[in-house]
Amino acid sequence: MFPRAYPAVPISGLVASLLILLVGVFSDLGPPPPAGELLRGTVIAVERDSRGQLAALVQVDAEGGPVICGIDAAAFAGQRIPAPHTEMTVDYQPTGCALPPASRQLPRWGILALGGIGAALMVLWLRAGR
Repeated sequence: MFPRAYPAVPISGLVASLLILLVGVFSDLGPPPPAGELLRGTVIAVERDSRGQLAALVQVDAEGGPVICGIDAAAFAGQRIPAPHTEMTVDYQPTGCALPPASRQLPRWGILALGGIGAALMVLWLRAGR
């Protein structure tokens, strides 16, 4: 059924798949740490900035009192700014605010699925080669 291959090929594939499974189980895949502190904010208006680009004006309740800062439309998914009165979490710094950092890594279930499928295929190849 499967072509006969030198035994090192499927065995090294099996070892690699098992290592991917271990990475999926034991790795910490959280998002990167925020630049400032994560606070609740409310979109109070949508306006054009000095370059003519749309931006959301967000009111953040910081330690020293409410602060208003702007977030460019490019920071939002699909450049869609949330409607006014929408509550959201922002990464607040005294110099401005931004959306919280998002993880751009493969999710844990993806790593586990990749390792599991690879291990199953290598075991099938080894069994078919007998």
